[in-house]
Amino acid sequence: MTVHIPARPREMLCPSTIIAEGLLNPRGACLQSDGSLLLVEAGSGLPDQTFSGRISRLRPDPLHPGAWLARETLTQGFRSMNMQARMLRDEIMGLSDIACGDGRCLVSQTDYVAGSKLLDLQYTPPEAVFHSRGNLNALCYHPTRRSWLAVKPDTNQLVEFSSGEDEQVLVELPDLDMGQEAVPVTLVYEPTTDAVLISLFSGELQGDPARKGIDFDDQAGQVIRVWPDTGRIEVLIRGLQLPTGLALCPQGNVLVLELCSRLQQPLPPDWNGETLHGGFTRFSGRLLSCNLQTGEVTVLARDLDTPSNLCLVQDAVLVSEGMGLTGRPLPTPDNTVVALSGRLRRVQL
Repeated sequence: MTVHIPARPREMLCPSTIIAEGLLNPRGACLQSDGSLLLVEAGSGLPDQTFSGRISRLRPDPLHPGAWLARETLTQGFRSMNMQARMLRDEIMGLSDIACGDGRCLVSQTDYVAGSKLLDLQYTPPEAVFHSRGNLNALCYHPTRRSWLAVKPDTNQLVEFSSGEDEQVLVELPDLDMGQEAVPVTLVYEPTTDAVLISLFSGELQGDPARKGIDFDDQAGQVIRVWPDTGRIEVLIRGLQLPTGLALCPQGNVLVLELCSRLQQPLPPDWNGETLHGGFTRFSGRLLSCNLQTGEVTVLARDLDTPSNLCLVQDAVLVSEGMGLTGRPLPTPDNTVVALSGRLRRVQL
């Protein structure tokens, strides 16, 4: 069955705590066997910090279960690209995701200057083991194919990287209902089907020049299931507002992030730092739980600030928040102003 997101899903808000602050556009995180976290940050996006992307480790706090110690930098100096002038929205690109499999941990990096790549953390500094062109977003290991799969939002493709081979395009994702591009954001491997689940952000309609940067069809996002071997596509969830991160619960429910409730206040080319939402309404994101058997949708967390990635940890999920130009002034729901800062939130399931 296809799950349709209702206008007002039932809320069962879970307790949450901030486990790391002051981050530079945190993206993917990965839990290690010793309980530590590996975290990638795209960087600040500031013009004088071109190479501020970094990979960090957070070790578990031995005195406080479910908490982690302060972030330690493992390696840094990765290119950070502010896309505001091109997109008129608050988006920073660089390091995007981390995935572990077959005894290795790889990190995806979008770099329009030197070329995008997958970096292997077994080397110091991390070494590029696969190369690509364009935007390399989320990454996962496919154990049956013994390969690494990624999605490319600028070409709407599911691609594969295998040892000794060039990048292979597995599936070209079709346009969505209003003719807008699919824009895949995140993918996760689904063991029960040997397929992958992919969140589709949905691209701009590009029908109104006055709305450039925010010309999106509301609730047009989807989660699809894709079989890499045949290219078959099945729509699992419809009616999402700009879906980003995905995770599969052990019970079978799909967790999905919505980036924000609506779009407003793009950042024009002559933007000079005034307080604007920057395309995405700040502090309006949600974490949803979708039951694929019953169709039930539950809100587990709300008022999130542009959440992008999910990472399951025991009986909780970690949410990466705070997308955009580090330090710029943001409007809040209570009409105050705060400086943009990345954080990692733990939501108890």
